[in-house]
Amino acid sequence: MYSSTEAIVLQLHPYKDNSAVVKLYTSQMGLVTCWVRSGHGKSSKTKAAIMQPLSILKAEISYKETNNMPQLKEIAVAEHTPAIAMQIEKSSIALFLSELLLHVLKESSHDIQLYAFIRDSIVLLNSTEKKCSNFHLLFLVRLCDHMGFLPTENYSPGTSFFDLQEGAYVEKEPMHTYFFHPIESEFLHTLSTLRMEEFYIPLIPAPVRKRLLHGLLDYYRLHLGISALKSHIILEEVL
Repeated sequence: MYSSTEAIVLQLHPYKDNSAVVKLYTSQMGLVTCWVRSGHGKSSKTKAAIMQPLSILKAEISYKETNNMPQLKEIAVAEHTPAIAMQIEKSSIALFLSELLLHVLKESSHDIQLYAFIRDSIVLLNSTEKKCSNFHLLFLVRLCDHMGFLPTENYSPGTSFFDLQEGAYVEKEPMHTYFFHPIESEFLHTLSTLRMEEFYIPLIPAPVRKRLLHGLLDYYRLHLGISALKSHIILEEVL
């Protein structure tokens, strides 16, 4: 049985001599793990070039009863994103977002709106000429909305500490370490009011941006139970 779908590349792992295992987030089937015959020569290089993190492909996937893992039979570019591959800032963000999505998305979880959000964000990242320092932060916030744990919007001067465990703004410092101080809380509130296209608007100082990133990753770990990410270390050096 064959299935044709648009797909976003999240990870490509070499496997044995002439094949690889690829994780795709598809518009029709959600997260799918399949293997692809990489081969050698020009066609192999072409496949590798168009299967970078967050590449958007047209994919034909073959399912056989005798195989536990489906095979990626045919691929073609669905949306060209050359700037992501060529610009270090954008490629670092793409690496981080793909690792994040690998931790967050569940196998075979099908969500058309979530797929559209991720796809539109990739296209925006590729096409924008704005500085992308805040892009990953706003993506994290907007993804919370799709995953069902968007921070409660009760920010005010009187509730200026964001409790990461409770997902809400509170009056005083919580009795634990998982919270934002007022400066980070204010920027989180600002980010929560923005569309992805407005990612460049807040002028967030680099130290605050770093604390926001670490706190938001804690927020994901607390509410989704994901393990620690690694690619944000590279991101922090680049942005």
